[in-house]
Amino acid sequence: MHPPSQHPGYIFLISVLVIGVIAAATSTSLLLLGWAAEQNGLLLVQSARSYEYAQTCIERSLRALRADVSYSGNETIAFTFGSCQINAITGSGNDDRNICVTGYSGDSVRRVEVHVDAVYPSGSIESWQEVSSFTGC
Repeated sequence: MHPPSQHPGYIFLISVLVIGVIAAATSTSLLLLGWAAEQNGLLLVQSARSYEYAQTCIERSLRALRADVSYSGNETIAFTFGSCQINAITGSGNDDRNICVTGYSGDSVRRVEVHVDAVYPSGSIESWQEVSSFTGC
């Protein structure tokens, strides 16, 4: 038989403190994970927006070329949550035109490069791709 403990509350106190530290660490981790997920979601939305803005400017450039084959680009278009920039369109006349566009939304930047074989009689696109840096413009 063991003699009764002189301080029976210490074991309970240490147990409560250890459980409290574990609970605090768990809740802090969950808060940080939630914040990181929110930031990733925001970056994903901005990236998708900037890509759509770049696509929109490419479409606008193609329509402007169809309306006036001497369209040269060099314009910036503002949207609600960002903008896109149409660089100078290289080439001249009906054949071999390069269109380079950059879409911006928040911190996200997306670049799209299009090579147009012919503007008339029906538009002929050789390539339409997202690039990390422009090569044809």
